[in-house]
Amino acid sequence: MGNLFRGDIYRILRGKALYITLAALLVYNMLMLTAGFSIELATAYLPEEARGEAITSEFISQTRSVGIRALQVLATSMEGFVFFLLSAVIFVAGASFTHKTVKNDLAWGVSRTKLYFSKLFLCFIVGALMLLFYIGAFMLISIIVHGVGDSAPIEYWLEFLPIFAAQLFMLLSLISVGVFLVFATRRTAIVNVAFIAFYLVLPSIAVGFVASNPSTVWLLDFDMLSNIRMLSNLPQLEAYEILRALGVGAFWLIASTIAGVALFRKADIK
Repeated sequence: MGNLFRGDIYRILRGKALYITLAALLVYNMLMLTAGFSIELATAYLPEEARGEAITSEFISQTRSVGIRALQVLATSMEGFVFFLLSAVIFVAGASFTHKTVKNDLAWGVSRTKLYFSKLFLCFIVGALMLLFYIGAFMLISIIVHGVGDSAPIEYWLEFLPIFAAQLFMLLSLISVGVFLVFATRRTAIVNVAFIAFYLVLPSIAVGFVASNPSTVWLLDFDMLSNIRMLSNLPQLEAYEILRALGVGAFWLIASTIAGVALFRKADIK
């Protein structure tokens, strides 16, 4: 399994997919900044009594804080970042099926279960590093465009770390769903469609149900997209809301991993 893991890392570093994805993340960050998105996001963190007032020089200085910007981008733009993660899942976990090398992987004497977990853990590592790159790149671009600005107050970093941990956990759960889809379908095109359906279409249907029948609002409690949005406001949440959201993430992580291993062990590899 160690040789397989090292071989995958070598393949990823020598390939183009990772660097193309990171370049796309840079472009995504620059588009948000040039569109003035950061100022709009910053208003969400103003005290209630300050919202709606004219933007003062003090406010502009505050929003230029690198720490505050990092918190804002993490908390409010995770939905778009998920699709960059999906591309990582495909070029990490899906490469063996795309290039028809899965039989060679198994021929190394690695069991199907170990092969599955090797791909899953590597996807976790790549996903976590991409998230750090995402936040770090945004901070760097903010410095280039607006300057360093004021140092971030300690309370912002105390909010940042729990949000980062909660969002990272939810993203790892989504990665596990993506890996399940790769091993269950073994076709990249189907993975894309199925993941979009899971992440966007099903929540939209749930929202439609809630709009027509408010008593079904409980459906949103079990939706990953709704919980990711909710966790961006972590400091304002009740303890039971946080536990419920993380519980949903844990359910999808465990369920998709168990199902993925079970299906792959019985799959007919051609």
